[in-house]
Amino acid sequence: MSGYQQRIQGMDRLLRIRRMRKAVYAALLFVTVVLMYARMQSESGSLKPFFVPLDGVLEIGLMMGLVGTILGLYLKNLEIQRAQTDSQRYLLSKYSMSRAMTTAILALVLGVLLLVPLTGAGLASVATASARYVSTAPGSSETVLFASPDAFGVSYVRNVHVQAASGSMRVLVLRNGVPVANGSVSGNNSLDLPVQPNGWTTNANWSLEFHNIGGSTTASLTYSLTAAVMPSLFSTVPFLLFLYVAANLGWWFGLRPIRDRTKAEALYAGTSNANVMDMGERAYVEYAMQPQPASAAALPAAFEPPPPPPSTPPPPPAPAVSVPMPVVKPAAEPRSAPQAETADTLAAKGDTLLTLQQYPSAIAAYDESLRINPNSVRVLQSKATALSAMTDTGAALDVYRRVLALEPGNELALRESSKLLAAQRRWRECLENTEALLQRRPNDVGALQLKGDVLTNLGRRAEALAAFEAAQALDPHDANLRQKIEEVRVDVPGLLSRALIASASGNYPQALNLFDDILEVEPSNVNALIGKAVAYRRSGKPNEAVNCLDMVLNYQPTNASALLHRGHLLVEKGDLDAALEAFDKLVTISPQDEEAWAAQGDVFVKMGRDDDALRVFSEALKLNPGDEEIQHKIHELEASRSVHADILQDLYRIKGVGPARAKALIEAGFRTAEDYEKASVDQLLAVKGITRRIAEDLVKHFKVPVPVAAH
Repeated sequence: MSGYQQRIQGMDRLLRIRRMRKAVYAALLFVTVVLMYARMQSESGSLKPFFVPLDGVLEIGLMMGLVGTILGLYLKNLEIQRAQTDSQRYLLSKYSMSRAMTTAILALVLGVLLLVPLTGAGLASVATASARYVSTAPGSSETVLFASPDAFGVSYVRNVHVQAASGSMRVLVLRNGVPVANGSVSGNNSLDLPVQPNGWTTNANWSLEFHNIGGSTTASLTYSLTAAVMPSLFSTVPFLLFLYVAANLGWWFGLRPIRDRTKAEALYAGTSNANVMDMGERAYVEYAMQPQPASAAALPAAFEPPPPPPSTPPPPPAPAVSVPMPVVKPAAEPRSAPQAETADTLAAKGDTLLTLQQYPSAIAAYDESLRINPNSVRVLQSKATALSAMTDTGAALDVYRRVLALEPGNELALRESSKLLAAQRRWRECLENTEALLQRRPNDVGALQLKGDVLTNLGRRAEALAAFEAAQALDPHDANLRQKIEEVRVDVPGLLSRALIASASGNYPQALNLFDDILEVEPSNVNALIGKAVAYRRSGKPNEAVNCLDMVLNYQPTNASALLHRGHLLVEKGDLDAALEAFDKLVTISPQDEEAWAAQGDVFVKMGRDDDALRVFSEALKLNPGDEEIQHKIHELEASRSVHADILQDLYRIKGVGPARAKALIEAGFRTAEDYEKASVDQLLAVKGITRRIAEDLVKHFKVPVPVAAH
């Protein structure tokens, strides 16, 4: 389009506004980058070592983004005011409203999440490191480095919590090598030293120094760094996000009258929307449906045109004169407007696709039909059938519920939804639907049989027997019904009681036979499977017991009893990793079960993971502070760790023995000086990482000198 045409049609002003908007955004971007760079320089930001404080970047980015949003809304308003047609105004306002609402919703959700207290607590707990163990020899010290804040300035260390285990130790907190806090701990005392309690200002190098001041004894302690998240993330950032919400909602409400006023006038006519298309906007099109002219072939025979008159002989030809004849272009045939799809035609299209088993396409056609007529029961039933064929039972159930809301007594919806609920083992809902169907059709054999199945799974065996017998009276030749009646007549509770008594009495063959009788009738009886597993375990068949418990977990993946028994069995088999996995799942689903925590701690002890065992036993002790057994286990672990600290000092004096080899020796059972006195070189060589030279040095170092007899 030429510049003259643009000026005539008013597009030149719109293009100038758009160029102005691009220039404003470019200038804002440049200013934002400069401000971010200055903020990072003021907070000691650098690339080597890497430190980019995100608090400044977020605040400046959000503030400049808010300024850009307000300027952009002002320029968009100018653009709408300078538009020449209602179609342009409608399109500009419509899509601006859509973008504004999307932005407002996203900003609102993010702002609310940041204001929820659980968000800050969760981020702080993620940033907080677990407790670490430090042991120092008499008169020695140890230095530990830590970072605060992190590389992005999101989290920082507020304080250091120190818990003494043995001996006496002095702790110093240093910032860039300068002490900022110190204190001493001994015995079982604890100490909290501030690091950055009010938040961080600039980046610094932090370290902890531990000095043994206990004389001739080894001192040990645990320390943990308590982290926090930058405060502006939960104050300034939500405030700026809510300003975004207010600006975009105000813009949405301001544009709504313009959109409603111009919608009726924005009709498609020829090339009147060419300007909009040139600007990159979508055209608003409403086709006016014109009636189709009847074709000549469709007219009845009574209205055929009369025959042409008889032709007369042509006149003699005139002398040829060279006169140019005008070229007449054939008129283009008018195109008929396309016929609009109706709800019925779309439903018929869906039925065809459903027959061809093209289920996604059929569902799309049904959705289009329901958009026109949302209360069509027939289309809803067909859509539910397609969803069931795709095994999308949840969506199919929702559609059947819509059908029942429109027609509460719809038999097809009641029957099919009952089957879907039974497949999902939602027995009570299935029973309600089945009884509603039987109220309308009391002699429906399939419904009576389904009711009996549901009642059997609910444990209401007497009612299930009545339902099966009613179905058999209507269809006496059904062999499946006869088998179900025989099974439901079995006294499962009585058999289960006898089996448990036999197992407790040590009569394991009888108990296993009784459990098998129950499982033959009810293969998914969880109590029978767990009882059978216990009987197998007591009779010395752990593999069979694990198989029974696996079947329980297939039916009920969160069954706490099955997980607990399975974990104990795996410990007995020596599969500690699998046992730990079972106990991890158990404490996740039952965090208040102290037995689960204690069992997990026992596995950690067997694996040599004393720190994890102490942590888990502490969780169990919180649930039952008076449990003497757990208290005893904690004391034993702490005493063992103290012994380990003493033996480590001797091991580190041996050339070639470092932390890894020392840990391997302790895990192999060499935990005291007496163990090394009794050990041979070959026994020490069996430990991973121990060479012959190291083994000989160990034997020589710990060998008790033989006293020389006096003459």
